[in-house]
Parts: sequence; structure tokens; C-alpha cells
Amino acid sequence: LDSSFRLLLLLNSLDLKLLHSSIKRMGHEIRLTPQIVQSEVELLSKFSGDSDDACLCAVAFTSDITFANGCRAPPWRQVLGDICYIQVTLHDGSELFVAASTEGYYVIKGTNTAADYEKIGDIYPSLVDLLKKNSEHFRNRITNQEFMCVEVDKVIAEPDAKVALADRVAAPKVVTHMDDPAAVTDDGRTAQRKTPHGGKKTPQYTNDTSKSSAQPSSRWKSLGIGTETPIPSPQISSNTAPKKARGSVDLTSQISKRKSSSISSIKSRSRTSHWSTQPDSDVSDSSSETSEEEEQQERRPESNADLPSEYWQIQKLIRYLKGGNQTATVIALCALLDFDLKLEASHLAIRDSGGLDLLINLLETDDVKCKIGTLKILREISQNAQTRKAIVDLGGLQMLVQILQFPNRELKCLAAETIANVAKFKRSRRIVRQNDGIKRLVDLLINPGRPSSPVTGERSDLDVARSAALGLWSCSKSRKNKIALLRTGAVPQLGKLLQCDSDTVLIPVVGTLQECASEKSYQELIQSEGMVEHLVKRLKKQNEELQRHCASAIFKCAESDATRTLVRKYEGLDPLVSLLSKTSNKDLLCAVTGAVWKCSKNALNATRFKELKAIEQLVALLSNQPEEVLVNVVGGLGECAAHDPDSRASIRKAGGLVPLVQLLTGTNHSLLINTTKVVGACALDADSMIVIDKQDGVRLLWSLLKSVNTEVQACAAWAICPCIENAKDAGELVRSFVGGLELIVGLLKSDDLEVLAAVCAAIAKIAKDEENLGVLTDHGVVPLLAKLAITDSDHLRIHLCDAIARCCMWRNNRIAFGQASAVAPLVSYLQSSDSLVHRSTACALHQLSKDPGNCITMHEAGVVQSLLSMVGSTDEVLQEAAAGCIGNIRHLALANEKAKFK
Repeated sequence: LDSSFRLLLLLNSLDLKLLHSSIKRMGHEIRLTPQIVQSEVELLSKFSGDSDDACLCAVAFTSDITFANGCRAPPWRQVLGDICYIQVTLHDGSELFVAASTEGYYVIKGTNTAADYEKIGDIYPSLVDLLKKNSEHFRNRITNQEFMCVEVDKVIAEPDAKVALADRVAAPKVVTHMDDPAAVTDDGRTAQRKTPHGGKKTPQYTNDTSKSSAQPSSRWKSLGIGTETPIPSPQISSNTAPKKARGSVDLTSQISKRKSSSISSIKSRSRTSHWSTQPDSDVSDSSSETSEEEEQQERRPESNADLPSEYWQIQKLIRYLKGGNQTATVIALCALLDFDLKLEASHLAIRDSGGLDLLINLLETDDVKCKIGTLKILREISQNAQTRKAIVDLGGLQMLVQILQFPNRELKCLAAETIANVAKFKRSRRIVRQNDGIKRLVDLLINPGRPSSPVTGERSDLDVARSAALGLWSCSKSRKNKIALLRTGAVPQLGKLLQCDSDTVLIPVVGTLQECASEKSYQELIQSEGMVEHLVKRLKKQNEELQRHCASAIFKCAESDATRTLVRKYEGLDPLVSLLSKTSNKDLLCAVTGAVWKCSKNALNATRFKELKAIEQLVALLSNQPEEVLVNVVGGLGECAAHDPDSRASIRKAGGLVPLVQLLTGTNHSLLINTTKVVGACALDADSMIVIDKQDGVRLLWSLLKSVNTEVQACAAWAICPCIENAKDAGELVRSFVGGLELIVGLLKSDDLEVLAAVCAAIAKIAKDEENLGVLTDHGVVPLLAKLAITDSDHLRIHLCDAIARCCMWRNNRIAFGQASAVAPLVSYLQSSDSLVHRSTACALHQLSKDPGNCITMHEAGVVQSLLSMVGSTDEVLQEAAAGCIGNIRHLALANEKAKFK
């Protein structure tokens, strides 16, 4: 038993040793992959050329056919481990045929017969080692590092492959700027590189020398390598691979005389010279979109195993398209349409196999069936952001614009719908405009009324108009395109289409109108062409998308009071209120609340909204809604509260004040502006002011005076005015804000007129408390107000005079205003045509006239004559102030006369 146990231990120890030995031996073995071979051949091709400084004359693959696994060897040789075969031309004129297998590289006789594949000599771990053994010239150049790098093409090398080969060549570890040529497809375009796992590498220009601390050797320095100043590379979008100009041939194709596949019925042309892309001054084309699609990155599966079977089936059909005749092309197109072309894998298959370039070439054929099939495919795949950008890069958009002139209605419809999909980013919309595409789309809107043909399947003119409207809808997101569209006279044509009953036609038509309605000229045209009535009618349809676009158009057009009146006239307020209940559709809710907001700026509309219980519905929307909706909801409540005192009570009773005050803590400027307006309007109601004070609303409003947005500052100051006026013990409330009075005095240094007017109005309210007025004076309010006296803004004059009149009631402030030269400019205010300016100016002059020095200044400025005409005014406050000022001046004159007689 003891011997058996020892024998088992010995056998176990032997097994472990054998296992470790096998693992160690396998670890030293090199198994080549198609990617490693590709990288070595590409890098060596850069050191090839006819010059004596080159290491080789040429190096290239013997076959252009690449299988799905990356191998180029025939399938019956792949079974034996062969990857590909390489033809090397040496400087002594001889040629080597090298087989690359998973075990390594070895020399063969050739690739013509089966006997030629017989191995000659040893197997080498790298192609460099094999060439050093078989070529003395190559060995000397590599050993001495005296060789010339030939820039085959400005493409990107795989960094790992470059480092691997550099190690085998024994070159110094220094980062050089030698880029590796990318794989080239058989139609002459540079294909995107793939990792060994099948994922696409993102091409990048690298210029990082910080990762290597080694310095180049003296030999490399003598050649000038490694000491050059790096040349900054151009920025390349991360979602596209570098492309060659169509028709260019790389070094590998010159050596191997590779065949380019072509379609017998199509002539491939260089669209860069055929299509006009003349420079335009509007490169900075504006767009209403907030995000640019051209910056999106492409997402690819991490390995080929993740690709579905449809990927490979679509690639097979693309090969049929390349080599088939006209009939085979039509059949292949029909077969492609049977796939789900909206899948990401379908887009990858078409782009990776060069199918997109092929489809665009097919648009140049004379066969209508081929064009129709091609356009149907392009219409589907152009819904993908990466694909539509590739279509633009290949010049497909210009061809689609040309097809709009064809007589065939089916072609025109498909081309317009494809343009609608492609024109989703700024550059594509600019190309459509530059190639007269907007004018051609507008021409398709003319509707003679020809119906569709059930026999031939030809579309109706209404279908053509719908497709054109889709194209215009996408193009109208650019402001310059809106201007171009306006010049074509498209608005009346869109107005005619607005009268049809088909929802499929109405949606793109109204969508185009609402997109363009952001421009004032379009707003006026929509009103004058009588479209408001039709927009209101379409609100009553049950299609939510159509309702959204109609509400959005009303929202933008209701900036004009005439449009608001028309909406009420055509009974559009009722459907708007009814749509407020559709809270699940946020886009629709945003458009409807926006229309309610703008329409409520009309006092009669605000009254009607109150009757329809719209205020209660708006208050219910103050919670759990996105900011876009909240801005409109709060804006509508603010307009209703400003017009009708009963609406303020309705907001309070519906519980809207608490969420409104809470919204003052936000950061969205548009929302803050509307919230301050509605809180200020509600503060006019005494009961509402109590709620606002309890919720610390006045402090929140005061804190908004520190905002960087001047409009927020102005609205907060305006809202503070009614809060101070209606708050209990307002003086103590204001003094409780630490640094509050200093802050509001500091705003008198602002450059914004609205901020200055609002702050002056707030100071007039604050100065009613004597203690607060003393603090304001200590902070230097008098000289700051005096500096504002030289202004031509009647809006600012009204509130400035109110503030001066209040500040005169503290000690020697009247004298200070006179010393600051603020009296004479106030006299000129009496020449204004605004009666409110007269009233506030007379009050300020009355207070200032209590100082004798100011009376003399006023009299010299000719104030008496102006005030005499105002004594007979119907405004009692103006009467008393004017009479009081004249009385003070007269008393001073009488006192002066008495002093003379004494």
C-alpha cells in the first residue's frame, strides 16, 4: 500500500511537470491571425518602392477576395491553417511567394497549382524575419536602419500592430508619424478597419509622445526621424472612417493589378466633379435643433458573433447588386426590401459592404424600376443618423434634388420623402438650399387634383404634395431655409393644402407652418391668409400629432393681439382648454399650454379661460411636469392673474401659491421670469400676500436680485413692489433681509433700462418707511438717482421721479439732489407727451421746490410756464403737485421782494 501511494505521487508529479512544460511551450508559440498579417503587410508596403533607400520593391496580397473570417486563402487551404499568400518583389529583381499560416510565415513556389503550395525552407514567426533571411538588401537596410518611409495614403494605423512590428524590426521605441494604410474595398474607397473581434476601430489621429520615455538613437536622429515637430492633424468625426476620393488607387492595387467590380448597366462617376457644391456665405447656418447629428458616434457589435444572420444575407445581396445585370439588380433590390431595414445590423451590412455607394450609383440609371427600388431602400435606411450622413458625404442628396424634376410621380414622392429623412442636420439642409431643392419642393405643392391610378399604381398629386411638405418640414428647421421658402411664395400653397381633410397631408403641412411661424413675417402671412380659422378647426380632430402642431402654430402666432382675437372669434379657446387634460402626451401638453399662455395675454381671452375653469387645470399642472410645460403653465397663470382680480383668488383657492413660491428656487431663467410675474400679480391680493409671506416668498424674490440674468432681476424687482405695498409691517420685513437694501441700491448701477426702472419703483415703495429711507441714504441712493436724471426713456422717468420724490423726505436729501444737478433735467421731463411722466415729475419737483436753491434752478429752467398749463389738468394729483411747486417758487419770490424793501 505504501509503494502504491508513492507511485501515485510520482505519477501526479510527472503530470504536473508535463502540464507546466506544455503550457510554457505553447506560450512561446506564435499563432498568426488575419489581422496581424494585414498589419505587417500594410506597414512593410510603406517601406517599399523603386528607390534604393527602400527595403523592398513591392509587397502585396496575391488575392483581392477577403472572406468573412478575414482570410484570403481558398477554403480548402484554410482547413490546413493557411491565412493568405503574399507576393514580395525584392530589389535584386527576384520574387518571393510567402504563405502566411497560423503557425507562421514560409516560402512557397507559387499559387497556380496544388504543388506550388509546398513549403520551402523553415517557418518564421514574422514576415520581417523571413525577408531578412532571404534578402541581403532588406537585412542590411533593417539592421542599419537606413530606409525610406513612403506615405502611401493619409490613413490611420493600428497602434498595436505598429508596435508589434516595430519590436520585430528592433527599431528604437519612439513614436513616429508613419500612418498605416487602411484596407481598401474593391470599389476604390477606404474601408473602416476592424478589430480581431469584428468590432470597428474608431479612427483617431494620435500625437502623444508623453507615453514613451526612450529617446531615438543617433542613427535615427541623423535621418531626421523622431526630431521633427509633429504636424497637427485635422479633426475627423469619430463616426466615420477616412475616405479616399473615388477613383484613387493605392500602392497595393498598383502592384497586384486588382480588379474592380462594376455593374454592367451603370457608369460609376465621380460625383465630386459632377455635382455643384459651390461655396456659400452661410456656412454658419442656424437651426432650431439643439443637437448636431454629425457628432454622434456609431455603435457596433463587439464581435462578429453578435451580428445577426440578416447582416450576412444583406451583404450577399449587395454582391449580387455589384455583379448582376439589370434584371438581377431589380430582383436584388426587391429582396433587400423584404428585410427590416430599420435594424442597426441592416445599416451596418449595407455600409460595410459598400452598398450605400452602389445604391447612390443606381440613381443615375435610366431604368425607372431600378430607381424606384433604390429610392424605397434609401427612404428606409435614411432614417438612421449615420446612414443619412454617409448619403450626404457620397453626394446622394444632390441627386435626390435632381429627381424632383422627373415627370414620374412615384419617383418625385420617394425622392421628397428621402430628402425629408436626410435633411435632419444643418449641412444637409444647406445643400438642399444651394441646389435649388426648396424651390423644387414648393413646385410639387401645386395640386391640380389628379387622382391616383389603381391600375398603374401611380400616386395622386395630393400624395406628391404630402411628400413635398415632408421635405419642406425638415428643411424649414434652418432660418435661412425659412427665408428662401418665404421668397418662393409657398405660404399660400400651404394654406390651400390646410383645407384638405387628410390627416397624413395635414400633419406635414401644419408642421411646416408651425416651424416657420417663429419668424414674424410668417406670423403676419398666416394671419392675413386666413389660416388661423383652419388651425382652430384642426384642433378639434382626434389626431394628437395634428393637434400638437396646430397648438404649436397658434402658440407662435399668438404673439400678435390680432391673432389672439381671431382664436377667440373662431372658438379656439374651448378646445385648447379641453386638451389640457391630456397630461400623458408631454409634447402635446407643452404646445397647448404655450397656446393658452399667449392667448391669455388678451384680457377677454383671460376672462373666457376663467369661465372655462382653465385656471384650476393649470394649477394642477404645477407638479410632476417638465420645465418646458411649467414655463407655459406659469406664464398662463401670470397673464390671467394680471388681468382679473378674481383669477388671483382662484389661484389661491386652488392651492397654486405654494408650488409657485417653491418654483422661485429653480435655475431655469424663463421659468423664473414667469414665476416672479405671477407671484407679483398675486401679491396684489391681500389674502394671497399672507400666503406668500408665510412661504418666505419675499425673501426668495429678493435673492433673485443677485441673478446674472437682467430680465430675472427686473421681474423680481417688479414683483417686490406689490409685496412691500401689501405686506403687514413691510418696513420691518425689508430690514430683516441682511444686505438687502445695499443690494437694491447697487442695482442702480446697472446698464439695463428695465432693471433701473424696476429698482426705482421698488425704492419708491421701500422709502415709504422712514428708517429704511435713512438706510438707503447711507448707502448712497441720492447720487445714484441723480446720475439717472439724464435719460430719454419715459418708462424710466416715471419711476425715477417717484423714487426722487420719496427720497426728498429725508433730512437734507433735497439739497443733495440740487447739488448733484438733478433738478434742471427733471424740468425737461415736462415736455414729454406721456401724462404719467407729467404726474410723477410734478410730484418730484414739488418736493424739491421746498429748498430755495432748487426753486431758483427750476425758475431759471422755465418750469413755471409748463406747470401753469398743468394746473388745469383733470388729474387731481398732477393739479396739486403743479400748484404746490408754483406756490413754493412764488413764496420764495415774495420773500425775496420783502427782503429788498427792508
